[in-house]
Amino acid sequence: AFFLFPRVLFVELLDFYRFQNTRFYLYILSLFAIRLFIGQAIDIPRSWQDRLSIDPGLNNPTACHWYAVDGDGVVFVVAEHYESGKSVDYHAARIKEISDLLSWKKDSFNRVEALIDSAANQQTLASSASVSRLFSELGIAVNPKVNKNLFAGIARVKQYLKGENGVPKIRIFRNCVNLIRELKTYRWGEGDTPVKREDHCLDELRYFIMTLPEPTKPLPEKKSDQLLFKEKLMKKRGRA
Repeated sequence: AFFLFPRVLFVELLDFYRFQNTRFYLYILSLFAIRLFIGQAIDIPRSWQDRLSIDPGLNNPTACHWYAVDGDGVVFVVAEHYESGKSVDYHAARIKEISDLLSWKKDSFNRVEALIDSAANQQTLASSASVSRLFSELGIAVNPKVNKNLFAGIARVKQYLKGENGVPKIRIFRNCVNLIRELKTYRWGEGDTPVKREDHCLDELRYFIMTLPEPTKPLPEKKSDQLLFKEKLMKKRGRA
């Protein structure tokens, strides 16, 4: 079971660094001004459950999260697997174990479905098979056809974090400690490129978010004929 604190965490992480004593460079931490909702432990309806997303590593950590999307397009990041120095067999077993604990939905072949970095199609030194193939053979139906456009992905994640009317459209459960940590420390490096370090969770977050549509603002409510008539009368009387 995953026990979470029922509170809202709003993180404003804007750091300024002095450059040559004359200029300030804005290093944007946590993808600019992040507002994260740290949710309660709730049962995720099966109809909300979506795919997992995996950023595989050998010596580097393998990061995997379980994503759900409600009827309003709000994304829930429900659970996390994050370990380094382990085999694909180990990661697949842990992913299946966590999926069973969550009663996560499976396909017709009893496999959980996941996005995975397209680099996983390459063969590894430890095996003649690719990482994608190994995961598939071990019961994880991975899809390596992900959108890896870095800047478009960052922009889309920012949209979901900003949300509507100050309410974020991503809600991250507190047990996803590594994702939260990476969001807090993600920053720009030289040449307008993010620092490529401690970003394994953020990479697979981008892969998932890029499968979703851009958040849309609600259309303004259409005024009734009666209200329009009243406004017209008020203007004539000089009260508007």
